[in-house]
Amino acid sequence: MDTITLDCRGMKCPEPLTMLRNAVRKANSGQIVELLSDDPVSERDVPAFCKFMKHELLRMPTKEHPYSFLVKKKE
Repeated sequence: MDTITLDCRGMKCPEPLTMLRNAVRKANSGQIVELLSDDPVSERDVPAFCKFMKHELLRMPTKEHPYSFLVKKKE
């Protein structure tokens, strides 16, 4: 399975989350979606979305990956 990459840099809330939600819906179970976002609200929205929908958040932004989130679709 390929990773789905969403480049949402330059977009503001709620666009990155909406694009993530739509991509996860279309993804296969267990597939990984990478979200690139420079909207600071994403740091709150993406973990909340994963927790609510029970998807696994594999990576939050760090100094090495400042705008990258990795989300694994629930089985």
